[in-house]
Amino acid sequence: MKKLLFFISVSCGILFAQDKMFSTGVKPLYLDATSSKVVGKLLPTTEVTILKKEGDRVLLSIEGYAPAGENIALYFVPNKRILNAGFSKNSGVKFEKIGSTNADGKAFDKLKVQVWSENTDLSDDVKPLFAQAKDLFDQNCSMCHGLHQPKEFSANQWPSMFKSMAGRTGIDKKDYQLVIQYLQKNAKDMPTK
Repeated sequence: MKKLLFFISVSCGILFAQDKMFSTGVKPLYLDATSSKVVGKLLPTTEVTILKKEGDRVLLSIEGYAPAGENIALYFVPNKRILNAGFSKNSGVKFEKIGSTNADGKAFDKLKVQVWSENTDLSDDVKPLFAQAKDLFDQNCSMCHGLHQPKEFSANQWPSMFKSMAGRTGIDKKDYQLVIQYLQKNAKDMPTK
């Protein structure tokens, strides 16, 4: 019986340790499970893998692209400013190169990092996050003019377009990045899902 309970607890730990999750908001990132020094920020809708849990923190694995040789930000896709995570200069975060590619004649590295964050504001499904962002956008961004469709602008154009008008809407500042991620990931230069 003890062996069976041990096997079940180890199996559950392994399953939890490889959970794919999505950030529901902007989350602070830390180098270790006890540090209070923020070394970066995780953006909403970014997919992460939970590697382990310690206290109220989780060790996350985050992947993304960066221009070759740069390691301050991880982007969702090469050559688009759709931020997965950004890090402070000299943060001490270790980037692992897991691939490389070219986009529009520029070299990009595919990188992975392992950093800690609070075990909150994570969802196992990105669809409700996009639905919430779409609703916020649809309800607030048609009050002064006709609603712009996400495919109307490129992924790199959307952040400045949204930010130039967001202050005139009822969208809470904490939700700005969620809406921007929705718009960017559904922009005219992104593949249709």
